[in-house]
Parts: sequence; C-alpha cells; structure tokens
Amino acid sequence: MNNTTQAARPLPDTEDALSKPFWDAAKNKRLVMHRCLACGAYRYPPELGCYECGSQDSEWSSVSGEATLDSWTVLYPPVLPWFKDKTPFPVAIVKLKEGPRMTTNLVDIPIADYKMGMPLKVCFEDQPGEDCTLVFFKRA
Repeated sequence: MNNTTQAARPLPDTEDALSKPFWDAAKNKRLVMHRCLACGAYRYPPELGCYECGSQDSEWSSVSGEATLDSWTVLYPPVLPWFKDKTPFPVAIVKLKEGPRMTTNLVDIPIADYKMGMPLKVCFEDQPGEDCTLVFFKRA
C-alpha cells in the first residue's frame, strides 16, 4: 500500500493588498504592471514608490507580454517537496519590453534550448483547485 501524497505547489499570496491587482489581472489572462504617473516607468514587483523618481503616484497598466530571456538558473535537490520530482528545475528572469524584469518559469522549452535574448511571450496557467493563475512565458 502506498500512502504517499502529492505535495502542494507553493503558491503566491494573491490577496496581498499591494499585489492583488496583478493576480486578479492574471486570472483574466492579462499582464499588468505598476506604472509611475510622474515619470511613466513600469515596475515589478509592485512597490509603494517609483524606483526611478521616488513618486508614490502610480496606476496598474496593461503591458504587452513580450519579453526576452535575460538570465536563468537551475535548481537541484534539496528542494521543496513539490519540486522533488521536477528537478532539474529551471528558474528564469525575463526582461519585459516595457523594462521590468520578472522571475518566472518558461513553458515547453527544454533547458538545453535556453538562449540569452530569446524572444518570449506571456502565458497563464490556472492552478487546479485553487483560485490562482500563475504567469509564465513561452517562445514568441
């Protein structure tokens, strides 16, 4: 008899007041970023003040979802239980067309095919049994 259970995937806090609009947009298959109303700079993750000018005036704005692969690393055990059977597990940093960088995962791209500057586009994955949609990237 096998009494093992599948470990739950670690998920973000989608109810955090500062990032909730990001996760709500993801549920609707939209990528949004904080945009400074003073200088126009986009920022991710969302922060109370602008990285460029310090203004606290911002809005949530849709972005293109276009990006390039900026960097990546590969995780090996020991890892959290959900990742155990998924190693080696790549974690990517993509640079959005609008400027910010995001830590994410790439979908359907073998690690051997990762190339700096590779064009990517956003994609979304609803999490079964959860009120959460994760943001990933795939080949453009």
